[in-house]
Amino acid sequence: MRGPAVVVRCRDASSPWLREIRAGMEEEGVPVLVEEVSEGDAVALAFAAARLSSLDVGVGVADSVCVHHAKRPSGSPVLTGPLGRARVLGHNAARLVVGIPLK
Repeated sequence: MRGPAVVVRCRDASSPWLREIRAGMEEEGVPVLVEEVSEGDAVALAFAAARLSSLDVGVGVADSVCVHHAKRPSGSPVLTGPLGRARVLGHNAARLVVGIPLK
């Protein structure tokens, strides 16, 4: 069984954007679990990740970055943004878990 963590689903686990997302979450003190998958857009990946996460928060990385919560409708993520904002979106995913204001 997995420990509490935000799940990040991505199509390329070697992506430099993934490193930025992880850094943002780690700076907020929230653990991360990365899963590489073969297909899906950022929203679908994030929703699936949120449903897998014991913390109910997931991140999807494809052509953009998406932060989702398991209790939201599948097509209604919390945040989306370009890959260049990956670190800030990682911070915000962690802040969603901790319950503090988003950046």
